[in-house]
Amino acid sequence: MHQPPEIILFVGRLHPLLVHLPIGMLCLLAALELAAWMPRFQKANASAGYIIALAAPLAVVTAGCGWLLSLSGGYDPSLLAWHKWLGTITAIGAVATALLYRWRKFNSYRVSLFVTAAILAATGHLGGSLTHGSDYLSRYAPGPLKWMLGGSPQVLPGKVQSTKNIKQSPVFAGIVLPIFQNKCINCHGPAKSKGGLRLDSYSAVMQGGDDGLAVKPVDLADSPLWQRIQLPVDADDHMPPGGKPQLTAAEAAAIKWWIETGTRDTNTVAELKPSPNISQVLSELEGQAAKAN
Repeated sequence: MHQPPEIILFVGRLHPLLVHLPIGMLCLLAALELAAWMPRFQKANASAGYIIALAAPLAVVTAGCGWLLSLSGGYDPSLLAWHKWLGTITAIGAVATALLYRWRKFNSYRVSLFVTAAILAATGHLGGSLTHGSDYLSRYAPGPLKWMLGGSPQVLPGKVQSTKNIKQSPVFAGIVLPIFQNKCINCHGPAKSKGGLRLDSYSAVMQGGDDGLAVKPVDLADSPLWQRIQLPVDADDHMPPGGKPQLTAAEAAAIKWWIETGTRDTNTVAELKPSPNISQVLSELEGQAAKAN
């Protein structure tokens, strides 16, 4: 994919900074209008004209920046399309709401405001899914609410699944993939794949991204994924990025061991004959998973 000019990407990256301003203003305005229906707070919406006069142009600018940001690529096309168009409709709704208020059509203004706020909620959820993963809202929700939001039980770091003990665990599916799922797929998963790289399945990891292979069996020096893990946290290319949950020493050591032993898909821990040091690392991962439970 051809990258747009840097100035376009720069302006696009203002979207996450600006987006909270019109969101907050529209939500505040909707709350004030609801409060104004109660006799005790009937003047709560006295500043509505000023708020919507600021919110409408900010919504338009924010939506425009969002369209520019989408040109950088790396997002799920379907989610991105829904987010862009609902964001555009939200901006149009904010402008329509402002015009109706200016024309003193207050009943229509309130209808427009509440419809716009509802669309804004859906747009915001999609934006969170694009940026933080499709389970962003449901990930830490209580059990029943998690189910209602379409979430699934959280995969814990290093948790061995469907095996009786650590030695029977497949190294990739049981140890490495859960690490990627907890620390990497927000940026390298189905909803968002920075640099064209996905880390949510064995085939995706081995396919690599826009810059080529992410891992090369046995060769740590020629495995960009490992090299980026090793960079200082404040380096631009460090994985995971600064400010995100970082790999523990045990998680990094497990990924290193998997690459050094050939990055195979089906090998179990026992088949790869871990050294005492690696056995200790795997025990630490089990401990992390048990503590998280």
